Amino acid sequence: MFSSISIVAPGWTHPPGVFVAGLAMRIVVSSDVDRIIRDYADLEERQFPFAKAKALTKTAQDAQGDVRADLPNRFTLRNTWVSKGIRITPAKKTALTAEVGSLEPFMARQETGGTKKARDHSRVAVPSQARRNKRGMIPRGERPAGLRGKPRVFLMKTAGGVGIVRRATKARTPIQFLYWLKADVQVRPAFGFKKAVGTTVARAFGPNFVAALDQARATAR
Repeated sequence: MFSSISIVAPGWTHPPGVFVAGLAMRIVVSSDVDRIIRDYADLEERQFPFAKAKALTKTAQDAQGDVRADLPNRFTLRNTWVSKGIRITPAKKTALTAEVGSLEPFMARQETGGTKKARDHSRVAVPSQARRNKRGMIPRGERPAGLRGKPRVFLMKTAGGVGIVRRATKARTPIQFLYWLKADVQVRPAFGFKKAVGTTVARAFGPNFVAALDQARATAR
């Protein structure tokens, strides 16, 4: 996953390095794990790694659901790609770290904020009056690359900057400003990913761990 957060517990194996936009991010579970384990002293030692892995995985799944549910409050979603891209990597008995993150590279900047720069020494096209379909998405043919060479579409320099414009008819006016071309665009943090996952971990890990230990006790031979 491109942007992700690992969930670990005190004294357990730490991940070698998980990054969100270049910043290592890890949430350490603050539950009193050792005390809970002592309360289940009748369980064999080999059951505890199973319970730990199960609790970490379930907590990551809970965080995945919470992050997905919160996405419509933070973004205007045109499709389900971003939501489906919130994935988890389950913990294992031999690797007691669960991971929750996004497969979409651009979501890292939505978490940390920053500057979106144009690629290949061009400019960032910011939609203005670009045509959208019924789902609110800009069709491929109405994107800057698809508009190149089309009749009545050209670049115009104004006091407000350079834009991709289109004449509505063969007449000189009216003109539609489809896109403004910028050298870079400032992106404000909007994801709230780390905060959402941290809130879920604080709420869910303890109950998940107890439930996993109860299951281990019920199935122990």
